[in-house]
Amino acid sequence: MKKISALFSLIFVAPAFAETVSDFTNMCGVNGYRRLYAVPKSFTCSAGYFLPASSSTCAPCPDGYTCPGGTFEANTVNAVGLVIDNDNPYISYDIKNTCAANTGHRMNGFFSPNVHNCNPGYYLPANVDSCTICPQNSYCTGGTYTFNETTNQGIEQCTNGNAPAGSSICYGHILHIGDDMVYLKSTKLTTPSLNVGMDDGIFYANMTTTPTPMNAGTERYLKIEYDGTVYYVCDDSTYTR
Repeated sequence: MKKISALFSLIFVAPAFAETVSDFTNMCGVNGYRRLYAVPKSFTCSAGYFLPASSSTCAPCPDGYTCPGGTFEANTVNAVGLVIDNDNPYISYDIKNTCAANTGHRMNGFFSPNVHNCNPGYYLPANVDSCTICPQNSYCTGGTYTFNETTNQGIEQCTNGNAPAGSSICYGHILHIGDDMVYLKSTKLTTPSLNVGMDDGIFYANMTTTPTPMNAGTERYLKIEYDGTVYYVCDDSTYTR
């Protein structure tokens, strides 16, 4: 009698983290073969831990989530054992090995408004994120301001005087020189200075030996010779050019 040798080829296709089958005793049935199935491997995590995706080790519960613990089947795509904490929905840290199917879909953004330090002669307009030069006939003392969508900050209207653009004070009078002008104020800033007498007092313009235009909006000069030295008459707006 001839002996017939049969060749059986077993092909196992199983997902990662599957239980392995090592006992093949009596595996052949009536028809000479059996189909084998891999069983997903499970892991038990204590309360306060979850099972990251593609991991065989439990990890501490991240901030913003609760992890009740339990026995979970390994998953190569999704983390398991994570529950979003609705009392603390803000995420300000890195979350790794999770996916949208297991984590909350709500993300709440938060921000801190910008703070600006404006120099004298500048203010912070409403809904603008930068200091802006003070307009004519207003004064801006400068300061630290926080962005605001509806309110101008650091600017006041001159009610009893005038001011050039970029001014930090209001001036009582204007000295006209042709088509140009110099704004006069009641406080003397330089020595010497140009003194102009009015019915309501004496008002002053600055004098400097440095060539300086009369105001920030012109390139024309007003020169005066005093005690053998040539001076340039100007107002405070030139300091913010």
